[in-house]
Amino acid sequence: MIPYYLKNHITNVKEKNDSTVGILTSSAGNTNLEIYFYGDTLKIKKTPYIVDAEYPCLIIAKDILTGETFTVFDGMKHGYDAMFCNEACDDAEREIKLYEHCTGKIQITLGYSIDYEDEKEEYEFNENGEVILMYGTLDWEQAKSIGFDWLSLQFVDAKKEFVDLELA
Repeated sequence: MIPYYLKNHITNVKEKNDSTVGILTSSAGNTNLEIYFYGDTLKIKKTPYIVDAEYPCLIIAKDILTGETFTVFDGMKHGYDAMFCNEACDDAEREIKLYEHCTGKIQITLGYSIDYEDEKEEYEFNENGEVILMYGTLDWEQAKSIGFDWLSLQFVDAKKEFVDLELA
């Protein structure tokens, strides 16, 4: 499953039962990307991992050629915990900075081990049929697409994973 907000930004998609793997790309089809983020870095195996700070992390990709930016992950909106467990917070406090340790082609892996259809009766819906989240409402299919429970990002050429988040 591809998150609805990334439909035009993931290529070479391979879907398994509980995960989706692909390559991040700009609208122009470029895969040479820089990463900007809000969060802290935690050094593991010589590679700084992006992790939450005072607020949940925010990860944005930028096409080096065109300057286009797009959100890869927003810890205040994406992932099971942000949708159904964590309190909403003001994102005005999250200033982004360049991830200076690497640029290039990025593989994204999203884990989906929650069976939303099996548990649908556990969620609340409004009169329009939208599921009620911690921060608002969303179409059921869109909500399922961003309800992943883990996320990994890796620079392909450098073979450096720099994000590994459990989100449920």
